Amino acid sequence: MNGSLLQQIIAQGLPHLEKKTITPRQWQVLHHLQDCRTQAMGSYQWHCNHCEQDTQWYCSCRDRHCPVCQGKSREQWLRKRQADVLPVAYHHVVFTLPHQFNGWATLHPKILYKMLFKAVWETLSEFANARHHLDGQLGMLAVLHTWGQTLCRHIHLHCLIPSGVLTQDKQWCCSRKAGYLFPVKALSVKFRGKMLNGLEGQANAGELHRLEQTTIRQVLNQTARLKWNVYSKPTIGHTDTVVNYLARYCNRVGISESRLSLRGENNVLMRYKDYRTNETTHMDLSAAELIRRFLLHVLPKGFMRLRYYGFMANSIRRKSLILIRKSIDKEIEKLEDDITDRVKDEIGPECPRCHHAGMILIGILLPNKPLAQFRTI
Repeated sequence: MNGSLLQQIIAQGLPHLEKKTITPRQWQVLHHLQDCRTQAMGSYQWHCNHCEQDTQWYCSCRDRHCPVCQGKSREQWLRKRQADVLPVAYHHVVFTLPHQFNGWATLHPKILYKMLFKAVWETLSEFANARHHLDGQLGMLAVLHTWGQTLCRHIHLHCLIPSGVLTQDKQWCCSRKAGYLFPVKALSVKFRGKMLNGLEGQANAGELHRLEQTTIRQVLNQTARLKWNVYSKPTIGHTDTVVNYLARYCNRVGISESRLSLRGENNVLMRYKDYRTNETTHMDLSAAELIRRFLLHVLPKGFMRLRYYGFMANSIRRKSLILIRKSIDKEIEKLEDDITDRVKDEIGPECPRCHHAGMILIGILLPNKPLAQFRTI
């Protein structure tokens, strides 16, 4: 059977999946994954002047849910963000929603996820005050993850926070204690209150119209009595480590093909890490069940799952980072790797036969259309 491993799983499992449960947005993602790097997407025609080899490469779908396409997107994003890493410690804080809200994510995903981002940032901003010796503006990079190791719904927000604030007089103020930002128990209580108040306000405004009022009230009352999980990971102190963390949590999808293998018709083996035993184990799933779990994590169209806040916001990040580096007496360095990678992209890809960079694009084959030729220099 031709195609990637995920395409083979979709081909086997889709006939056994209940079609009525698939939304138009999920259908769109499935079609993108099925067509990725196939003749249906068209192709590029490349020529190598070194060995006279002609190569045809099929176009990728570039869907953010596609595990095949995210590798290059992650590299490009990291290349841009590497220059933004400050020479300070970073804190990795994870805010998790109780599983009682999993059903809400199916009916009103955009409202729930948007409220999660808002509640987390408001919580952290209120802790940045003189009492905690951080009276200024925090910076935060937040990434939404909706999955666990077994692809079940597990909604949580990964937050990467520099250990300090930018004060009103444009000076950098580090946290008082090394390896400590804010008390996680207090963060949990504040986060719970912000999230529940926000969802209650959305319900009163009629935004959660697909849910019954009795269900909304029951879930809000039930979760108000729970201890919400806020976890702070060990402090990250080196630039390379921060970049590796970014690569691990950003531009990710719920599953990678390296964790999957076919064991026969409509039978898939999925490897995952069991955090209770800290060991890698596996489970057998039908292809249809794997697709169903994968579709749980399809985001609404246009929803940004990676966001910047505070002095790391897109509109002021460049100026803020210059002020912070001046404040801590660090020179602003130009990354040579960034320039080298851009040059590689400009001179063309590497030939698969002779491995010389600089192949020339000689044509584009559009889907179901003849080859579009154009002149090259």
